[in-house]
Order: sequence, then structure tokens, then C-alpha cells
Amino acid sequence: MNTYTQIITRTNSARFLNTNITIPHGTVAISTEAFQKKSKIQQICFPHTLKRIGARAFRGCCSLSSLTLPESLYDVGPGAFSDCAALTSAKLPSSLEALPKELFLQDRALKHISFTENTQRTKLIRQRTFEQCTSLTSVGLPDSVDTIGNRAFYHCKNLSEVHFPSQIREIGSEAFYNCAMDELILPDSLEYLGDSAFFKCTHLTHVVLPQSTKYIGKWVFHGCNRLQVLEIRHDPEYIGPWIINRSATIRCYKDSAVDRYCQEYGFKVSYI
Repeated sequence: MNTYTQIITRTNSARFLNTNITIPHGTVAISTEAFQKKSKIQQICFPHTLKRIGARAFRGCCSLSSLTLPESLYDVGPGAFSDCAALTSAKLPSSLEALPKELFLQDRALKHISFTENTQRTKLIRQRTFEQCTSLTSVGLPDSVDTIGNRAFYHCKNLSEVHFPSQIREIGSEAFYNCAMDELILPDSLEYLGDSAFFKCTHLTHVVLPQSTKYIGKWVFHGCNRLQVLEIRHDPEYIGPWIINRSATIRCYKDSAVDRYCQEYGFKVSYI
């Protein structure tokens, strides 16, 4: 097999450029920026020999409309499909241990994300993976995911429904900043809520934190103007400042550490 059909680079990518690209069988890698800003591309057929897609490989492919990544894929570089203005759907394989940072950054038409059924390998959603995917309304993350990185769904302003994985341990800073959920069902596995994790989620009205939560960062639910009640039925190891607006009420046990926190910050409190 010739080298150019094993690895596609910026140098040889013109050989394959078309409206509908078929990456040849036998190709194992697509290099960094190989097809960056190729506005001609509308569809891509990937081979089941492909193992790696480099950083920004298809960034700015403004006509690309849908995407299905093969189960052979083990590594995708940062921003591989970012700034793809026409991309509306993407199906992700179970072979990835992590979704790379900025994978779909500013893909504002992206509406549908799906994962291979029974995905068990994917553990991590890195920072800014879906940042400003403003058409995304719902997402169901595989139960294998245990960490959602900083700004993973930042400013996904129409994201109203999220299936949180049953094994989730950490939700990073600003992970769901300015999203549209009206309720949160957070699994009992959750241990860490980063700073401003749900800042400006203005549709939220009531939140119950699981007793597994050890760390609550500053401003977690600040700016959630409709939030009426935040219920904390245990004493976390750390609670940051101003986790809610003054208009909301924290519901907790009397004389608990959470109760003392409310007195310190002047928050309204009701007792369980």
C-alpha cells in the first residue's frame, strides 16, 4: 500500500477532496489540519482501518452536514470538527476513551449527538468539547463517563435535557454555563461540582444534591434567577462562596455545617 493511502496529510489531501469524500480502506490516520477549511466537503465516509484523526483535521469545513466515526478510531485531536457551521448530527464510536477538547466547538447547527449502544470505554468529556453548540437540545452521555470537563457544554443555551451518567464523579467549572435545563437529576456517584458549573441556568427551579457530593465550588448555581430551592441533605467537605442568588432558599438540616454556611452568607434557609 502506498504511503499516501496509509496516512492522509495536508500535502496529499487534495487527492481525495470532493463533495462526498471516501477515505480509502487501509488509511490509518488523517493528520493535523489535513482538510481544514475545505468548504467543498459535505459528507465523509471513513474506513474501518482508521485509528487516528489529528487536531483540527476538519475544522471549518462549513458544508459538512453529518458525521459517523468508525469503531476503529482510538484517538481524535483537539478541535477536529470545530467551526463546522452546517454540521447537524454526529455519531460517536465506543472506541474513544475521551472526547477531545473543542471537538465540536462553535458547531452552532449541531442538534443530535449519539453514541454507540452499550459504550463502556468512554470515560471523559474534555474541556470545551461542545462549547457554543447552541442548537443542541438534549444529550444522553454513556454511563461509562465519569468526568465532564470545564466548559464542556458552555453556552449551549438550548440544552434542556441531559442524561447524566450513573458513574459520573466530576462536573467541571462552567461545564453547563447558561444551559436550559429546568430540572437536574444528579446521580449518587457525583463527588465534585466545579466553580459556576450551572451558572446562569435560568430555567432551573429546584435542585437536590446527592449525598455523595463532597465539593461544591463557588457560584455553582449563581445567576439561576428562577431557582427557588437548593436542597443539601448532608455536609459536604467544601462549599464555595455564593453558590446561589439571595432570592433562593437552601433546604438543609438545622445546626448542620450547611446551616452555618447559610447564616454566614445571609441565605434564606428552610429545614428538613
